[in-house]
Amino acid sequence: MRTTINIDAQLIKETEAIYKAESRSKSIEYALRDALRMKKLEQLRSLIGKVEFDEEAIQQLRESER
Repeated sequence: MRTTINIDAQLIKETEAIYKAESRSKSIEYALRDALRMKKLEQLRSLIGKVEFDEEAIQQLRESER
């Protein structure tokens, strides 16, 4: 998708240097994917200790699927 946005030139240069992609667009796409991945991991980490799993039930489900 083509989008026009204003991004700091130094930020673009750093992104291009880190990702070494074949184009500026690919560098930015990779950076956005990484940012999303990191935010999702943060959200998962925030659930540590808040969610309980019944490991035996999970194991039984896995075995029944075979």
